[in-house]
Amino acid sequence: MKRTSVKKLFGSAIKIIIAATVFVFLGMKSIDFFLFTTPADKWFYAYLGFGLTGGGVIAYLVIFLWDADSALKKMVAIVMLGVCIIGELATAGFGLQIDTWEKTGISMLDSDFQAMVLAVQLLGFAHAAALVAYVAGDKIAEALGDDDGDGIPNVIDKDYIGKQVGFVPKQASTVLAELAEAQAEIARLKASVDAPKV
Repeated sequence: MKRTSVKKLFGSAIKIIIAATVFVFLGMKSIDFFLFTTPADKWFYAYLGFGLTGGGVIAYLVIFLWDADSALKKMVAIVMLGVCIIGELATAGFGLQIDTWEKTGISMLDSDFQAMVLAVQLLGFAHAAALVAYVAGDKIAEALGDDDGDGIPNVIDKDYIGKQVGFVPKQASTVLAELAEAQAEIARLKASVDAPKV
């Protein structure tokens, strides 16, 4: 059994301390921002908002490490990890701005509010799109793929859909040829019925 050195343990402890310090500092500022922008009687929105940023960082890291079992799922987890980090930095930055404005007495402009709202809207959209991509992305890719190579996505390709359900639509020329053969057979049968009996 390999023994862990004191230096290795100390290095691991330092990593944990740094991660906890960054996470708590940015998290508190992010929560300050969400508390500022949500109604006082709905304080829990602030913590839900934090779930879009700092909480999302941890969630997508765990998803990437322990749940993502396809290339698409791994890509979604990595992209969302980056989005959540950017979101955490943005909301924590807004939290610091709010502190500064309150201390200096500077009033916020409408454009400041619009920027904050846009940031939260983009975060919400990213999470919704990521959830859809993670859960149904492989099926969506299959539907939008072109398995038979004819340049038409599977989802609207009648030939591909027909093969999936056991029915392959025929080309118009084939249908017309079969129709002409059927008409000739009908004419032959009619002629044999109408022929005088001997």
